[in-house]
Amino acid sequence: MKITLSPQVSIIDDTPPTVIDNTILYRGAEYDLSQLPVDSQVEADSPFVGLIKNNAGEIEVVLEYRYSTDTAEPMQSTNWDDYTFTVVNGECPCPIKRKPVPDEVTE
Repeated sequence: MKITLSPQVSIIDDTPPTVIDNTILYRGAEYDLSQLPVDSQVEADSPFVGLIKNNAGEIEVVLEYRYSTDTAEPMQSTNWDDYTFTVVNGECPCPIKRKPVPDEVTE
């Protein structure tokens, strides 16, 4: 499955989607895309952006991907390739550059 994460500044961080065959687990919901015929497309609502496509058997989706500036670097990539992943099974990588986690102070 080809997944493009569309980054959006928010007050919360999304957890990256997980793919199991042709199913996406994201934001607590399960989206079974296995019924989408080959070489077809369908318009979808949030958290999807635009069309869900099945190109020659490969499903392609764009998903909203929220991140907080509290945890993320203020400057993020503007290259769409950095937000596009092919995931067969498992969790999609997080493309957001994070701020360093401060060391805990021990007394």
